[in-house]
Amino acid sequence: MLLEVCHKNNPDIYWIAEITMVCGHLLRIKFIGADSDFWCDISTTKVHPLGWCGKYDELIEPPDEINEKYGDTIIEIMKKALLDGQSVSIEALNNKGLSPIDRIKVGMKVEVQNIIDPYRYWIATVCENVGGRLLVRYDGADEDLTQFWIFFSNPRLSSFGYVTNKGSPWQFKYPGKVNKFSCKNKLSTQLRQSAEEAISEPTPADLFQPNQNLESHNFVSGMKLEALSPQDMRTIRPATVTKVFNNFHFLVVLDDHVEDYEDTKAAWLCDSMHPYIYPIGWAHKNSLAFKNPKIWKDGPFDWDEYLTMTSSVPAPDYCFGTKIPLKGIEVNMKLEAVNPQNHEEIHVANIDCIVEHMLCVELLPIGEKYWYAQDSDLLFPVGWCDSNDYALHIPDTTIEREQPKAVEERTVKDDMKCSEEWCDRIFFNYKCYAGPTISRNKLSQLPKHVGPGPLSLVLKEVLNKIISASYKPAKLLKDWETEGPPEEGMRLEMLRAKLKTSTYHAYVPIARSATQVSAFCREVCVKMQACPSLFGPDEYIEQCPNDCQHVDKSTFHHNTERRGRPKGSVNGRRKKKKAAPEKKEKEQQPSQETESNKDGESIESEHSAGSTPPSEPGTRPNSPDSLEYKRSQRRKREPKNNYPKLEMKTRGAKLPNFALQIKQAHWNKKDVQTIYSNTCVKKTSQDSDTENETNESSSNSRDAKNISDVSDSEEPELKKLKFNTYDPLPSDNKMFEKDMTMSWMKGKLKLSPNPLDWSVDDVYAYLSSTDDCKLIAEKMKQEEIDGQAFVMLDLPVIREFLHMKKEFALQLSKHIAMMRWYINNFEESGES
Repeated sequence: MLLEVCHKNNPDIYWIAEITMVCGHLLRIKFIGADSDFWCDISTTKVHPLGWCGKYDELIEPPDEINEKYGDTIIEIMKKALLDGQSVSIEALNNKGLSPIDRIKVGMKVEVQNIIDPYRYWIATVCENVGGRLLVRYDGADEDLTQFWIFFSNPRLSSFGYVTNKGSPWQFKYPGKVNKFSCKNKLSTQLRQSAEEAISEPTPADLFQPNQNLESHNFVSGMKLEALSPQDMRTIRPATVTKVFNNFHFLVVLDDHVEDYEDTKAAWLCDSMHPYIYPIGWAHKNSLAFKNPKIWKDGPFDWDEYLTMTSSVPAPDYCFGTKIPLKGIEVNMKLEAVNPQNHEEIHVANIDCIVEHMLCVELLPIGEKYWYAQDSDLLFPVGWCDSNDYALHIPDTTIEREQPKAVEERTVKDDMKCSEEWCDRIFFNYKCYAGPTISRNKLSQLPKHVGPGPLSLVLKEVLNKIISASYKPAKLLKDWETEGPPEEGMRLEMLRAKLKTSTYHAYVPIARSATQVSAFCREVCVKMQACPSLFGPDEYIEQCPNDCQHVDKSTFHHNTERRGRPKGSVNGRRKKKKAAPEKKEKEQQPSQETESNKDGESIESEHSAGSTPPSEPGTRPNSPDSLEYKRSQRRKREPKNNYPKLEMKTRGAKLPNFALQIKQAHWNKKDVQTIYSNTCVKKTSQDSDTENETNESSSNSRDAKNISDVSDSEEPELKKLKFNTYDPLPSDNKMFEKDMTMSWMKGKLKLSPNPLDWSVDDVYAYLSSTDDCKLIAEKMKQEEIDGQAFVMLDLPVIREFLHMKKEFALQLSKHIAMMRWYINNFEESGES
């Protein structure tokens, strides 16, 4: 190859040189007409491709010793060298002599075109580079999309940023069966993450370029032609142009897979020079086997009759570009070829026959024959695997050819049967009782079965279809959701439910092995209060084994209706308690209140949820219109004054990260204590003034509202919080009783001298030591919650900014309230 190099003594004058050896960025070159060559570092020397001097009006002359030796004849020598030689590319010089293969690094981001749509792309990461053959992985891919091999010169590859620069109609779309990034927020998050990862190993814009030399085609939607089956790469089948994207790209689909080509991949994204599409009659002309379509009757295939049957027209011959066969390729030549059924394997291969631009190649180790285009990136010269240190499948001459084939088929079949990750069909039995949550109309529109296929995919698809057939998809998804780690033999999978414009998601446990599928399906059906045989691995066409069509449907509802006596009732009647005068309520001791609560726990629960206040036994409840009833309503929360206040107020700073705010504002201990004393002041006597009364009643109303929001399933947790945290403590008026309270709290909390001085790790250690909050200790550590921020949290802030479930938020509020009470008493005892 030739290039223009500056003189050694005068860098402003150039002369033509020939490359004799390449070692990275070091070139061994020789000037035209010179007898000796020399080494040149292209990173420090002025070197340019041929024609650069003429373009930029630079002087080109031979060195003095060459000019003296040849004189005017040097012009003829130069012309001859230019006719025989070839110029070096500008890209090779700009990249210090590195080839495109050497420039591709592991971790680079590329954009891969969809195999059936030229406008759809998705980002992938280069995991391995073997001589330009790249192993790439789609970003954010699930189990349904595995890594795949593709050669770096394939036109489907583009550099990172190609789609963004092109704009509409080019777009990013996930290539999996289920588009997990249909939500714009999730899509933007994934693209942002890929862009951040691309910073560490940027992809040069000129490294991957789509084919810019495409010719316009003349195909029209509906034309018939012949195409090589992309499923087996062996048979020629009838196909149809189903879609024309633009002047360069169109979609060809095999006639037997027009309805399911997206799942079966039985389609080619083509241009006018695509090597695997042919005019009608091409297979018969070249004596190749042609597979008849499914709708064809018995007998030899006839294209004219088939066109009449389908009311279609053939694609003219001029629509197919002229493919010129390569010279030098002959039958029985050896090469190395990728197995089209498994791109991980590269075999020793033999050319069996040549038909125009197509090569029939036999993979010697397995004896299979496939068709390849002569310029396919699945064919390599002999020695390619050895030079790139890649495993080559070599035939064993000591064993007959058919024997390995039979062993391999049996092994694959046995592995498929024994695999625990494979699931057979799951049937939907429409005649079974569907329960109160499933619409029978929607259920009847589902397919008869799902599968067979990978276990996780089949079960997820079954549950998704059940969700789509329910009246309330979000509620059904919440019923299936689990908290904490799954049970043994189960694993968590994320499912989604759409309701109008909202999308809900939850992690649902599913079976891990095929042996658990039957029990798992029955368990899900029981949770839905439906017939246990509604769906499962067994199909019941006529009679259900549970006889759900004749038995009472209430047998499947597993006692979800509220029946019988109310909670806390002994003789079938609710316990009633007469509203006592105001003075009597104030003088009541906590011990008496505790004794009454033992018998009336459910009444107290109803009371806190906003129900009718209880009255004493043996008396009728006051009329809602009576004056005494209204007074008792105002006084019903007064007995709580004897207990420590559980801080669940909506007041206080609602910030998502208190530790960070404290550090930025440079608060000290006194500032935090001042804020705390302003928000958590101990309650004074009830009759101090009207303003205190109003504030307390509004606070109590907020507390009651928060408590009333708790669902039935969380009500026992609320009772536990209420009675455990409001344990009867001595009155604050007596000093010795206060000391007893402090010792009780210190023994129960086991805190360090002052929790306000706790670090983030101290808060983490405290929560980890508890039984009810150890699961959220890690989240509090991630939010950098230290001791000062911890005591400032309240229930609304925990729910809104820390995004905790209600039961965890209630448990955390309990600990915060106990710690606040401890800090107040600790500081006061320290001052005294």
